Amino acid sequence: MFPISKLWFMMPTPDLPPKNTIEVDGIKVRIQIWDTAGQERYQTITKQYYRRAQGIFLVYDISSERSYQHIMKWVSDVDEYAPEGVQKILIGNKADEEQKRQVGREQGQQLAKEYGMDFYETSACTNLNIKESFTRLTELVLQAHRKELDGLRIRASNELALAELEEEEGKPEGPANSSKTCWC
Repeated sequence: MFPISKLWFMMPTPDLPPKNTIEVDGIKVRIQIWDTAGQERYQTITKQYYRRAQGIFLVYDISSERSYQHIMKWVSDVDEYAPEGVQKILIGNKADEEQKRQVGREQGQQLAKEYGMDFYETSACTNLNIKESFTRLTELVLQAHRKELDGLRIRASNELALAELEEEEGKPEGPANSSKTCWC
């Protein structure tokens, strides 16, 4: 069996345990990760994941030219099925297998540049750039949604201020023992 490229989707979810939380700029972000393993038999399921994805890792095996060539197909699928503005990072995995390398680092960097993506070489075995790549994708997703997050913060702040104002206006004026209260 030949190694093939794969996609990892990153989506927001409210029900994940803390171990799937990344903190970026003081914001705790819970992430849900889907690994499609790049297998063709999962292709119809994969297309469903695109719709909710906010971040996508496009992963190839540096020791397999074939897996690298599949990246172009995955990029095409992402462009077709993922929401506009989805954040993408290209990953060259198995960086610990330098002696088996078939895809040069420069090739990965160039492809990432052509598609406007960040690029990392990683190793799941040695943990090289794993945290860094996940943190970066989380940063990119947050940056893309910063306006939306700021809007939510402003709305929440305004609602709190309005609630406090309504509470203040609802308090009766005059002596505390006054039995006459006007709520109009």
